[in-house]
Amino acid sequence: MPIRDEQNRKKKREQLRLLNQSDYDRETIIASERALLEIKTEGTVYIDIPFQFDFGTNLHFSGNFYANTDCLFLDTGDINFGKNVKLGPRVQIYTVNHPVDPTERLEKGLAIASPVTIGDNVWIGGGSIINPGVVIGANTVIGSGSVVTRSLPDNVLAAGVPAKVIREI
Repeated sequence: MPIRDEQNRKKKREQLRLLNQSDYDRETIIASERALLEIKTEGTVYIDIPFQFDFGTNLHFSGNFYANTDCLFLDTGDINFGKNVKLGPRVQIYTVNHPVDPTERLEKGLAIASPVTIGDNVWIGGGSIINPGVVIGANTVIGSGSVVTRSLPDNVLAAGVPAKVIREI
């Protein structure tokens, strides 16, 4: 169940701002990220700074995770990462959407959260965007600059706007 505590959100964003402006060494960054994101898993989790998140409490790591610089995690809903996941620079993962109907959007101001799940051994190329509700299967590779609007199976190479399966791997 996603955590959406506004007071905690502000505190974590301020901590993130300070981390993003730091000149810490890699080991200090890893320790700071583990505390900030409340990472409990075994294995290395490293996100090159700077990066951004919405809440910071709805990112779940299975271990051996790496994200290159300038990644964005809109974690209004849960983002679940399998083991051995790699993200290129400027990957964006969204879990929040809004009603398509303009009246609903204006009157209710609803945000609709749909979790994103990324399987084990996935590599997402730089500049890719993962949309709400997507599940990316294990061992899948996403080509750089792709926009993933639908779930993808295990063991495929997918690329494009919108991302389509190119071939099995």
